[in-house]
Amino acid sequence: MRGDFSLQSGHDAAARILAMADRPSAVFCAADMVAFGLISGLQEGGVSVPGDISVIGFDGIDMAEYYVPALTTIWQDRHRIGLRAAALLLDRLACPDDPVVPQVNMVDVALMMRDSRAPPA
Repeated sequence: MRGDFSLQSGHDAAARILAMADRPSAVFCAADMVAFGLISGLQEGGVSVPGDISVIGFDGIDMAEYYVPALTTIWQDRHRIGLRAAALLLDRLACPDDPVVPQVNMVDVALMMRDSRAPPA
């Protein structure tokens, strides 16, 4: 489902899921904030997380551990991402006339297993 990275986007997605005759057993959200909005909307609609639908986020923000239910999420090293982005920017500023060469920069992630997921019913 299309949306942005906001609580409201997740809440809107919950309304669309609640309207489905055949609901998914799990939803992966592009951001933890979207997952929080989704869980809130699903619970308002009488759907249990994770009893009826598992929800997984992406970012690993601190609040994920303390949300109820605690959010299963993909943690990413935002500090390392920021350092790499800054280094690339400084390199570009130092040599603005050099051709831009596409590159892949890998950053470690980790799956943080918490209470918002369960095996399918």
